[in-house]
Amino acid sequence: MKTNILYRFFLPIIALILGFNFTLQSLEAQTEAKDKLRDHVKFLSSDQLKGRFPGTPEMKLAEEYIENQFRSSGLKMFKDSYKQGLNVVIGKELGDSNIVIVETTIIRPGIPKERLPRVAQPWTVGQDFMPLAYSQNSRVKAEVAFVGFGISAPNLNYDDYAGIDVTGKIVVLLNETPDGEKPETEFNSFRSLRYKLSNAKSKGAIGVIMVRIQGDSMNVFERLNFENIGSEAGIVAVQAWRQTLSKLFTKEHPLQLLENTIMKNKKPMSMHLPNTEVTLQTDLKDTKAPTHNIVGYVKGTDAKLADQYVVIGAHYDHLGYGGPTSQYRGKRQMIHNGADDNASGVAGLIELAHYFAANPPRRSLIFAAFTAEETGLNGSRYFTQNSFVGMENIVGMVNLDMIGRLRADELTVFGTATSPSFASVIDSLEPINKFKLIRASDAYGPSDHASFYSNDKPVMMFFTGLHEDYHKPSDTWNKLNYEGTALVVDFIRQFTQSIADYPAHLEFTAVTTVSNSHQPKRESGYADVWFGIIPDFEESPLGCKIGGASPGSPADKAGLLKNDIITEIEGTSIKNLHDFMYKIREFKAGDVLKVKILRGEEKAEMMFDVTLTAKK
Repeated sequence: MKTNILYRFFLPIIALILGFNFTLQSLEAQTEAKDKLRDHVKFLSSDQLKGRFPGTPEMKLAEEYIENQFRSSGLKMFKDSYKQGLNVVIGKELGDSNIVIVETTIIRPGIPKERLPRVAQPWTVGQDFMPLAYSQNSRVKAEVAFVGFGISAPNLNYDDYAGIDVTGKIVVLLNETPDGEKPETEFNSFRSLRYKLSNAKSKGAIGVIMVRIQGDSMNVFERLNFENIGSEAGIVAVQAWRQTLSKLFTKEHPLQLLENTIMKNKKPMSMHLPNTEVTLQTDLKDTKAPTHNIVGYVKGTDAKLADQYVVIGAHYDHLGYGGPTSQYRGKRQMIHNGADDNASGVAGLIELAHYFAANPPRRSLIFAAFTAEETGLNGSRYFTQNSFVGMENIVGMVNLDMIGRLRADELTVFGTATSPSFASVIDSLEPINKFKLIRASDAYGPSDHASFYSNDKPVMMFFTGLHEDYHKPSDTWNKLNYEGTALVVDFIRQFTQSIADYPAHLEFTAVTTVSNSHQPKRESGYADVWFGIIPDFEESPLGCKIGGASPGSPADKAGLLKNDIITEIEGTSIKNLHDFMYKIREFKAGDVLKVKILRGEEKAEMMFDVTLTAKK
C-alpha cells in the first residue's frame, strides 16, 4: 500500500523530469539546426562571395563550400565528381562593327531638297554611345523621332506614341518615367527598358536610341549585362551620351526643355526631329563562362524503388552586383548578397543532405545545387537535358527557393496539384506542424522546378514569400528568421521522406488551374488576363518558345502545344517572353487574339484564335 502511494506520488515528478529533459533535448536540437543554417547562410551571403554570380572566382568559393558539405555528409558522387559542368552566357562584349552615323541636311533657301548638302558625323563607341545589351545585331538607317519616355499607358491617359507615326523610324526615348526616378509611381510597370524596346517595335520603329534623364548618372552607360529571359529584343538599340545626343534637337525644342515639360505636365511632347537621318549598327557577342551544378545522391533502401529518384534542389547563384532584375534603385554599385534568395534554400539543401545520407529512404534521392537560375534556369535545364540517371527514372522534384523569411507561420507550397499523391501527403503533415499552408496548384513559376514540370514530373516548391529586400543589396543574413527556417526545413524533410517512401508510383498531373494570387512574381508588368502558356525559359531565335499550355486555359482550348514558337500576336512580332507579356497586357478578358506560331521540326507556320479570360 505504501509502495503504491509512493509510486503515485513520485510518478508525476518523474514524468515532469523526463518531459523537461526531453524538452531540453528538443530545444538543443532546434538551436543546433538553427545555428547550422545561420552559419551556411552567413558564409554564402557574405561580401566575400560578392553576390555569387556565375563565372566569377567568388562563385567558385560557393561551389567549393557546397561540394565540401556534400562530401562531409556522405553523399555519393556521379562519375567520381560532385560537379556537373556547363557554360553559360553571363554578359555581352563589343564586336568590331558598332556604328552610329548622324547625317544632317543643311537647309539653304531656294535649293531643292535633293540637292541640299548633307554632313555626316560618326559617333565613337564607348564615348558617344554604347549598344544596349539586348540589342539585335543588325544595321538600320532611318529618320528620327523623339517619343518622350516611350510609354503607352491608356489606363493612365498617357501615350507617347499618340499622334505620331514612327513606322520605319528610329526613335529617341528617355529612361525612367514621367515621375523621374521616383521609386513608387503609377508608371512603375512601364519603367523597364525591355518594355520600352518592345513597345517601340510594336509601333513600327526599327531602331531605338535611349538617353538617361537629367541627374548625376545621366552619362553613365548601361553595363553589357545578359538579360535573363530572352537576350535579344528584336530591335537595334543603343544608349547615347546625353551631350552628344542633344545636338539632334532644335533650338526651339531642346532635349532638356522637352523632358522638363513632360515631367511637369505629365503629357507627351513627341515630335519628328527634322533634317536628320541616323545609321545604327550593333555587333555584340556572348560572353560565356564555365560554371557547375553541384550534385550528389543517396541510394534508396528498397530494391524495387531504389532505381526511382526524387530530386531535391536549390539554386545557389545570385545577382553579383545587380543587373537587369535588380530592384535596387541606388546609383552606387553594391553587392547583392542574396541571403534569402537563395542562400536560405541552399542551407536547407545541405542540412537535408546530411540527414538523408544518414537515414536513406526507400527511393533514391538526388541533391542538386543549381547554378545560373537567375539568368534563365540554365543549371536546372541543363541537368534535365543531361541527367545522370535518365529523366525517365526521376519521379519527382522538391525545390527550395527563398525559405528564410517565415512570417505569421505562412508557408507557400507550389505544385500541390502536379501529383495526386501530394495533396494526401500534405494533408497528413499539416496537423502536426504549426504552419498556415498556402497551397498553390500551379508549378511553372520562375524557379528551377519549372525545368522538371516541363518534363512532366511532379514538383513541389517551398517558399516563405516575397519581401522588400528581394533582389536588393539589403537581402542580408541578419534579416532571416532562422528558427522559422529550421521549422520549414524540417517540414520539407517530412514531405521528402513521405514521397520517397510512398508505396505507389508518383503519378504526374498537368495543372488545370492557375493560382495567380500566390505566384512569386519577379518583375512588374504582368497582364490582368489569362492566356495560359507554360513558359520555356530556353531562348529561341525565332520567337517565344512555350513549354506547353495549361489544361483548360485559353491557349490549350485554342490548340497551342509544347515546343510551339509564338512569332506574332495581332500582327506584332514576338521575339521573346518579354514581348509576349507586354503585348498581352494591352488586352482585356473576352478579346480574341490572332496568334501566329511555328510548329514541329519543319517549323510549319500556323494561325490560332486565342480568347483571353480573366485571371482566376
